[in-house]
Amino acid sequence: MANLGETAIVARKAIKYGGIGLVVLMIGRIILTASINYYKMLNPAPPPPPDVLFGKIPKIVFPQAEAQTFNYKLETPTGGLPTKLPGQFKVFFMPIKKASLLAYDAAQSVATRLDFILPAKKLSETEYRWDATDPLSASLTINIITGAFTLDKRWQEDPSYTTPTIYYNDEQAKERVYSLLSRVELLPQDIKEGTATVLPLKADKDQIVSAAALAQAHFLQVNLYRAPVDNVEVVNPSSKQGLITAIIALQREDKRQFINLKYNYFPVDLTRSAVYPLIGVAEAWARLQAGQAFIAGVKQNTTNVTINDITLRYYDPDTAQQFLQPVYEFTGSPDFVAYVPAVSDAWTE
Repeated sequence: MANLGETAIVARKAIKYGGIGLVVLMIGRIILTASINYYKMLNPAPPPPPDVLFGKIPKIVFPQAEAQTFNYKLETPTGGLPTKLPGQFKVFFMPIKKASLLAYDAAQSVATRLDFILPAKKLSETEYRWDATDPLSASLTINIITGAFTLDKRWQEDPSYTTPTIYYNDEQAKERVYSLLSRVELLPQDIKEGTATVLPLKADKDQIVSAAALAQAHFLQVNLYRAPVDNVEVVNPSSKQGLITAIIALQREDKRQFINLKYNYFPVDLTRSAVYPLIGVAEAWARLQAGQAFIAGVKQNTTNVTINDITLRYYDPDTAQQFLQPVYEFTGSPDFVAYVPAVSDAWTE
């Protein structure tokens, strides 16, 4: 009987200490796994090297602008340049349309849908203009290769345009532009999913200028922007205009509403991309100070600029270019926006 008692005692101890050991092993495993994950978080594996699959790519072509120089001061939340921006970035292919026998017919179709029915005038090998006289003098100029166009109506011929007969809130104004673009089959999905801004405007003699509020407005300017690409915001040449910009007169009749429409949208092929090395943020900052940046917006008569934020964006050109490329965006006061091309000089030409 004593042997049975000793066996029971040994068995109970084995179960007790075995259970304790199992708990220690489980806790140890959890601690070890958490420690490994924490180490990986603090010391992430470096990304694969840039594949530069497109080879050397053309430099970004910005709109021509007069050279401007400013005195810059850096006042970011950290007090210095950002330290966590990536050293490489995706570049996306932007297919450029080629001349074809159907290019003019496609442009003519757009003109017809926009109620321009008179024969077109050939301005160059790529540009044609359609004119109209009813209800106002108007013109529609289309690049038949890229599809970019500008519609312009001479609202100054009718003084009643300075007397609004209807008002739209921002959402209604945006939907008016979407409706028109849908009618001419020129509303891409990445524009529809993008952002829009609406600005009140007023007539000042023969000019259109900013209005302080909707109550003072005769027109609304609607700016449409592309949705983020690869979760990165997209910027364009003007901080105050979208890729697609419409000016709507606050007039009830549909045919009187759109007095200006600029369409400079070019598609991005999200299935074709390559990774490229970037210049560092310190180099971008030096180039900004050296006057080698494109100034997208700033108040007139500005001398001193305070930079409050620096980040990477994609630059959406207003002329057909082959690639969607990253830029360093510098923003600050007074109303300052500037871009410095981010792709390494070794891979641009």
